[in-house]
Amino acid sequence: MTTAERCLLAAEKGRTDNGVVAFKLFPEHFERLQKDIRLSEWFPDPIWVHLERKDLLGQAISLARAMQDGVWSSGKEPMKDALYSRWAIEASLAKIVANNGRWAAYFARTGTEPLRVFYEDISDEVDNVCQRIGTRLGLAAPVPSTGDVDMTQQRDAQNDDWRRLFLAEAGDQSSFPATIIPTGALKRKKPKWMFWKQ
Repeated sequence: MTTAERCLLAAEKGRTDNGVVAFKLFPEHFERLQKDIRLSEWFPDPIWVHLERKDLLGQAISLARAMQDGVWSSGKEPMKDALYSRWAIEASLAKIVANNGRWAAYFARTGTEPLRVFYEDISDEVDNVCQRIGTRLGLAAPVPSTGDVDMTQQRDAQNDDWRRLFLAEAGDQSSFPATIIPTGALKRKKPKWMFWKQ
């Protein structure tokens, strides 16, 4: 299936009764898409929701784990055990910071003011977040309650252990090193378009 066919399928089959189509995009997805299509032609007046995390170290730890064990959402079984690596966390942190900077530059360059949502606020205020998105979209009807949505976080005691180890090794407040991504620290097979299949 071509990229254009995927977008057409999403625009037709993924559209809700009130006309909304949503995509979750990481910078690498955007790069692949723009090789084949112009998003602004397919979706000429999008509403951007920028999901961020306040706890960047927590996000980096989660990414470093998922890169090893293959668990990208709660309720999934790991394909293998994830082992602590300071360098994998450093590389994940650098990737997250770089991606955040790329989105900031994109929004600045295009004059876009996205609706900013923090990951940490969603579990406690999911209805509020949905209402904000609905208001930005100009939906007349109230957004239905999402009280039955499973908002289980993946973070567990292993994440806490990794945080303690990382801070003990890398948390020198007198040091302000350049961000370096060690060679091979984020080695991963070329990602497939898995989000189209879900």
